[in-house]
Amino acid sequence: MKHMPYKPSQTGFTLLEVIIATVLLAVMMTLLLGGMRVGASSWEQGERLADRTSRLLVVDNFFRSHLSDVKPLFESPTDNRLVGAPPQLLFRGGTDWLEYAGTLPPQVRGGIYKFRLHLAEEGERRDLKLAMRPFSTGEKGGSVEPIEDVLVLENVQSLHFSYYKKSNANGESKWLEEWKEGFLPSLIRIEISLRGEPAWPSVVVAPRAETGQ
Repeated sequence: MKHMPYKPSQTGFTLLEVIIATVLLAVMMTLLLGGMRVGASSWEQGERLADRTSRLLVVDNFFRSHLSDVKPLFESPTDNRLVGAPPQLLFRGGTDWLEYAGTLPPQVRGGIYKFRLHLAEEGERRDLKLAMRPFSTGEKGGSVEPIEDVLVLENVQSLHFSYYKKSNANGESKWLEEWKEGFLPSLIRIEISLRGEPAWPSVVVAPRAETGQ
C-alpha cells in the first residue's frame, strides 16, 4: 500500500499574526476606554452646567418676584433713644444685607412681613438666608410666631447689594453702597458668586411701588 506523505496543518496562526492581533486589540480597547472617559466627563460637565443654570434661574426669579413687590411701609424706631422720632421707611440695606417689607401668599401664611436677606456663616461656609418676621404697627401682631429662616443659596463666596438713586433737581443719579433714604431706590442690583464657580450675571430689579422723593 502506498502511503500519502504527511503535511503539517496550514490552518493555525503564526506567532507574528498573534502579536499583531493582540496589539490591534489593545489599541481598540484603549480608544474605546478613552472615548468612554471623554463621554463620562462631558456628561458630568453637562450635568454641572445644567445644575448651575437651574439654580441661577431659581434665584433670579426669587429676587425679581420678591424685590419688585416690596411695600413702602413705615415703622416707628425701635431704639429707645429715638422715642418720638418720626416713623422710618422699612427699607434699608448695606452691601451684604437688605431689610424690607413684603407679603406672603395665603398658601404659606399670608399677611405682611419684615424680610431680611443676609449671609449666615457656619465655619468657613456662608449661606444666603431669608429671615421673616411679622410686621405690625401695634402690639397684637407680636403674638404671631416668626417663620424659620429660609435657605436661599448655599456656599456663597461673595454677595453685593447696591442701590440706584435717581437724580432730582439738586443731585445726580448714582449707585449707592448703602441705603438709608426715606424712599425706595429706583433699582436694586445683586451680584453673587459661589465658591468654586464663576460670578453669576448681575440681577437688577426695579421695585414697583413708589414712595416719592
